[in-house]
Amino acid sequence: MQIQSMHLQQYLRIIRESWWIILAIVLISTGISIAYSYTQTPIYEATATFVVNPNVRITNTDEVLYSLDTLAGRTSLATTYSNVLKSKNIIEQAAASLNVPVQMLEDYTINAVVLPDSSVLSLQIQGSSPALVADLANAIGTVGVGYISDLQEIYELRRLDLAVVNLEPISPNHLVDITLGVIIGVISGVAFAILRQLLVQSFGEETKTASAAAVELNVSNSQDMISDRNKTTFKTNFSSSQPD
Repeated sequence: MQIQSMHLQQYLRIIRESWWIILAIVLISTGISIAYSYTQTPIYEATATFVVNPNVRITNTDEVLYSLDTLAGRTSLATTYSNVLKSKNIIEQAAASLNVPVQMLEDYTINAVVLPDSSVLSLQIQGSSPALVADLANAIGTVGVGYISDLQEIYELRRLDLAVVNLEPISPNHLVDITLGVIIGVISGVAFAILRQLLVQSFGEETKTASAAAVELNVSNSQDMISDRNKTTFKTNFSSSQPD
């Protein structure tokens, strides 16, 4: 526990000493996230809802009750209708009714799902034009309802809510993007500061080791030189002391 506390104190000291590095990285990361968020194309969404019901032309009470019971156990029927709404044929007819080229819708997302435990369908369209996504959702609904009425006589698809223009984009979310930029900057800054300090310490230890080795080598060489000099002096003195 004491060792962990020492490590924690060491990391806190590194963070305090390297605060300017961390701040610089946070500012850079935040600036990048702001630039990215505000240069993205806004995406808008419009939603229209529909319900699968027995056909209003059915007047017999028994037939109505039977169709309701059957509908409750046939979620696949609602799923089929949702697939009809997002089919290529329906989308092309809806685009034609709006005088919009189909190629213009390539970047648009069209999805229809059945809400849980119900016979209600939700048609959601996302794209760069708030007016077009709403108009397209309503046009798809009109074409889809007409197509299904010709296809099925017992169950019909009826519109619940029209899609309305929503000028509030669903993306980008500037607050989320900037917050992520700050968080990434803090994490990156702290990691960089700690790594930098570890590298400095490692380099310092290697330098000290190399210096100590160099000093030891110099001392060893000096001792060898002194030893050789002493041997030479001894030989000279010995030779001089011998009689001719």
